[in-house]
Order: sequence, then C-alpha cells, then structure tokens
Amino acid sequence: MSSQSQRPVSRRPTSTIFYTLAIGAGVMRTLSVAFDYVALNQVNIDPLSYGFLSQWVSFLTTIILVAIISIRRVSNGRKQSIGYSLDPDFDKLQLLPKKPMIYIVIAGFFAGISTLSYYVLVGASDASAMLPYGQLVIIYLLLGDLLAEKDSPTIIEIQSLVSILFGVLLIGTSPIGFDLQALLIVLGPMNVSSAMVTYYQRKTKRYEIRPGLRVDSLNMRLWSLLVLNSAMSLFMLPMLPANAWQAMVDNILQLSWMMVGSSLAAFLSIVMYIRALGKGSMAVVNSLSAISVVLGIPLTIIGNFFLPGGFGNLGSDPFLWILKILGIVLVMIGIIALQASDIRSIVLIKVKPLTGDLLPALFAVKGVEKAAALAGGIDYLLTIKSRNLSKTRSMILDKIQKIQGIDHIETLVVIREYR
Repeated sequence: MSSQSQRPVSRRPTSTIFYTLAIGAGVMRTLSVAFDYVALNQVNIDPLSYGFLSQWVSFLTTIILVAIISIRRVSNGRKQSIGYSLDPDFDKLQLLPKKPMIYIVIAGFFAGISTLSYYVLVGASDASAMLPYGQLVIIYLLLGDLLAEKDSPTIIEIQSLVSILFGVLLIGTSPIGFDLQALLIVLGPMNVSSAMVTYYQRKTKRYEIRPGLRVDSLNMRLWSLLVLNSAMSLFMLPMLPANAWQAMVDNILQLSWMMVGSSLAAFLSIVMYIRALGKGSMAVVNSLSAISVVLGIPLTIIGNFFLPGGFGNLGSDPFLWILKILGIVLVMIGIIALQASDIRSIVLIKVKPLTGDLLPALFAVKGVEKAAALAGGIDYLLTIKSRNLSKTRSMILDKIQKIQGIDHIETLVVIREYR
C-alpha cells in the first residue's frame, strides 16, 4: 500500500481505466480456464487432484510474484515498487489491517467453496460451458440487492434474470439432456459462494486505510488465496481418490507450465477484477467481465484446432451447438439489458456552514458511484445509478438527505452521455 503522495494522476479517463480492467478480467479468466482444460485433457489426472495441486502451486507462484514486484525502483525521481504499475495502492507484500483482513477471510472461505465446485464441474464440461456458468452470479447479486432494498423487481430485471437463467440451462445441455448434479452445483454452492466473494471483495477494496489510500488488490489476492486454499483443502481432502498423492508426484513436472500459466492468468484476472470493483458497481463489473461468455465457444473450437482434444470434446451434433450458441446469446442479452436499464443521475449538494468533511459518508451510500468535493457554489457532486427513478429517490436520495449537515440537494437525470 503506497502513500497518498505517491498516487499518480492518470492521463487516461477514469471510465477507460474501468472498462479496461473489467473486460481484461474476463479475458484473463478465459485464459486461466484454457490452461486448466489443456492440463486435464492432456494429462491423465483426476480433476480434484489437479485442482488441489494447481491451487497450491498458484499460491506459491503468487507469493513469489508479489515478493518480486515489491522490489523498489526509481521512477520519476521517486522510489516505487514494481507492483505500483498494477495497482497504485500497492507498496509491498504485507498483512492488511484488521477489518479488511476479516473481509478477506470471509471472501476466501466462500471462494474455497466456489473453487471446489469449479474443479468438480471442470472434469465433466467443456470450456464453452464452464465460462458461462459463472455468470449466474449476476442473478444472485441482483437478488441480494432487491432483498436489501426490500423492493419489488422491475419488468426489465425479471426479463434479464429469466434470460440469463435459461441461457445457462441451454449452455449446459448435453446429448443425453441436462446433468442434474452439475446444474445443482452451478445454481447452489458455485454461484451463491461467488456472490458472497464479490460482495466482500468490493467491501475490502473500498476500505480506506486513510483518505486517498485504499487496500491494494495484490495483497488482497495473495491472502484471500491462502484462505481459499485452506478452506478448499479442508473440503476436498476427503473427496480425493486413493491414488491422488501419487498422481500429483508423477505429473507435477508435466503439469508445471500449465499450472503456472493458469496461476498468472488468474492473478491478473483477480487483480483487474478487484480494481474494477473499487471503481464501479458489482453488477456492471460482472456484466463487462462476461466477455468470457462470448470467448467460450471460439476458445473451444480454435483451441481444439491447434491442440486436438485439449479443450474438451467438441461433439458433432449441430443442433446441440445451436442450443449452446443460443444460450450464450440469451446470457449476453440478459446482461446487456440489465446494464442498459440503469438510470444515471448527477446530484449537486450544498452543505450548511461549518459542516465537516462529508465525502466519505456520501460515497458510502449504496448507489453512489463517484463522489467529489468542489470549490465554488456547490460543495459536492455525486454520480449515482439505479434501475429506476423511484429507487433513485427512495433508496439513494433519501439516505443522502439524512446525512447531518446537508442543506440542499439538486438532482439532474442523465438523458444521454458519451464515454
């Protein structure tokens, strides 16, 4: 975690950085899944045994990588860590403060359950199916928002949820129908846990150690991975086959480059994803990182062209592939519709004389994407987002109005904007 004075002034627009991080996270996730499929289809090893070995190799790779990028170098007359380029909040490998570390432990525990579910499924599905499965997390995040708001969903929200759900069901079809066990794992532990992970990762990344300095995503990834592996191992050990340890010893050298490749891609994916969560809402970040859904089928087809069988069995039933493509289209339509339904507003705030700094309190209000303190006739400017004007008023503006010191609020609804 770097000092506040070291933070750079970016030459790129904030929106450009946000979209680059969110979409890049999806691309890196696709590469990570690709390495796992190549490993499992090229080497004779049980998926759970591979998962156990791969995750601990990933932790070893991550701690070495974070230690290396903690090395300081002189840049623009200042000593900065190499990792500063990946996350301006990063200074060196270190423990996090107590409160964000608690968040990390909770997120890591649920990530362990989600990761175990992933390795249970990865041996039975191809890459074109596994990548869209993870997008069901958007449904759980949206349902969580609705429960927290104690509000009824809009028509667009219902349509989006149904579109995503049916899309994932179509993607999971096989020549013999649906795999009920896989479907229950996807609907249950895999995505419920992923939703909890996303929620606590966002809380951790938005935690301010001091004004202008937040928890860095690199140390977040390292310590959450340690908790993840510990939780996953606790659940996985009783499930490992009798020859698991011998299989790990026999295949570790052959698998090493694939596991390291998967580890590096996963590291970059998580770091970019966490940084994006610190800049935008959970639903939007997951919507943009859903580029992995689109990449699933071309990855499977192109990958098998260069490495036959390395990305799972393609199958020859054209009707089955039509269903999968239709499923991916439905998932993307649901995600895009959910994103497009958002209403953005600009809120101008004046405060009473002798009022202290309200910026942290304003930014903490759910639905506030950006908060800025101004000099002039207006004291604060907020950018807020909700899924309809009623929620803008009842869920966001009412909470802002209750903050002590607020004198006047003016709300401007955005009709059209360029980004």
